[in-house]
Amino acid sequence: MTHEQLREALPMFALNALDAADAHEVSRHVGTCPECQRELTLLQVATTRLATSVAQVSPPPRLRVEILDAVRPPRMRLKRGRIAIALGAAAVAMLVFVTLLASITQRLAMLQSRLAVQADVLSTLASPSTKTAALTGSVGARVRLIYDPASQRGALLVSALGDPGAGRVYQLWLIAGTQPRSAGVFRPAVGETAIVPVNADFMQYQAVAISIEPAPNGAPQPTAAPILIGRL
Repeated sequence: MTHEQLREALPMFALNALDAADAHEVSRHVGTCPECQRELTLLQVATTRLATSVAQVSPPPRLRVEILDAVRPPRMRLKRGRIAIALGAAAVAMLVFVTLLASITQRLAMLQSRLAVQADVLSTLASPSTKTAALTGSVGARVRLIYDPASQRGALLVSALGDPGAGRVYQLWLIAGTQPRSAGVFRPAVGETAIVPVNADFMQYQAVAISIEPAPNGAPQPTAAPILIGRL
């Protein structure tokens, strides 16, 4: 088979749906082709995730034979009436693969972002000039602002703070005298500690507060009394 034919056979190889001779030929090619090695790895990840996310049902033996006959690569003498089935199966497999790949990519990006924030928090904690302000108020939650006036870096650590409600977000304020300045908005995930990066010249402010404001971007100035407040 040509390189393109071997590459087209990779989805069936990942599903263990090739006969021994063709599987051997594909395996031998993959061992010498980095491009096909990468594609096969992604296909195997996708098929593994698909297999564990769908309830298993045993098909009738005849159905398995007909499907395997229908989706064999070109060299395997496909019957003319089954070419459409093969193309349809390939399209479904590609759709599943693309969907799973997009989901994995999104989760990796989110994980990388969280790791970057956590690394920044650890760096702030390691500074000898780090300070902590505990926020207290009308809700039962553990909320602390950890900040370093020297580097002007900090992070709000939020635990056990409930959902602010539909169409609402929590908004963080830094207060100088009687003038509040928005330091960002957030919605904590249930059961997780939220980490909200805060960068500011903390020496200019005397207090920090949280109020509930309209989603998604909060308000230019507080529209409600703060539910939590702490002194810097």
